[in-house]
Amino acid sequence: MKITVFNGSPRGIESNSHRIVKPLLEGAAKAGANVQEIFLVDHNIQHCRGCFNCWDKTPGKCTINDDMTDMISLYLESEIIGLATPVYNMYMTGLLKNFTDRLLPLATPHIQVSEEGEFYHEGRVNSFPSQFMIANSGFPGDNNFKIIQALTSLQPMVLEVYRNCGELLAQPEYDKYKKRVEDFYSELSKAGKELVNNGYVSDEIVENIHKELISDKDYMNLGNQYWDDELEKNKKGN
Repeated sequence: MKITVFNGSPRGIESNSHRIVKPLLEGAAKAGANVQEIFLVDHNIQHCRGCFNCWDKTPGKCTINDDMTDMISLYLESEIIGLATPVYNMYMTGLLKNFTDRLLPLATPHIQVSEEGEFYHEGRVNSFPSQFMIANSGFPGDNNFKIIQALTSLQPMVLEVYRNCGELLAQPEYDKYKKRVEDFYSELSKAGKELVNNGYVSDEIVENIHKELISDKDYMNLGNQYWDDELEKNKKGN
């Protein structure tokens, strides 16, 4: 089994999104999967031009010559793909949105309607990989995930990870919360194993993944104090 994660964080390997992806893929690898994480920021993927050449002039092939050709090949070679992103302005990053826009050659212009009355474009390939979503927010609470959740509700997902208070993952000096973060990573590893062995993740592990790392109040206090300290440093530096 091949599992590929397309990470849309501009921070790449230094991102909190990667900190979430890493243990999940490690668990999947231990279960025998061939795993790979692609950092979109490291690749030349231009914007979709809306020309629709991939529907008529060159059906199934984008006329833009960039790294997206390889990305589509990786996408189709994978049994499971993951989309990972920090929350920017209540949604995914431009990097990941751009990537998903460029998947247009995998659809035809023909419109279909489901039994539920929902309209969609016909797929060009026989089968698509299963998908999971990882979204990380630097804010407390769950409000920032609503738009991404609206998107994932329109397509089947084998796993959804919504991590609030995500900047805590980048602060190893907070010993008070170290055990909770380690438990979070452990549950992600278990999720990776289950994806390989079962094709889905149990409700128990999903619930454990979303356990609180820190109270909203404590997180706000830590975050606000951090930025007050940074502002003060900059004042002194000037």
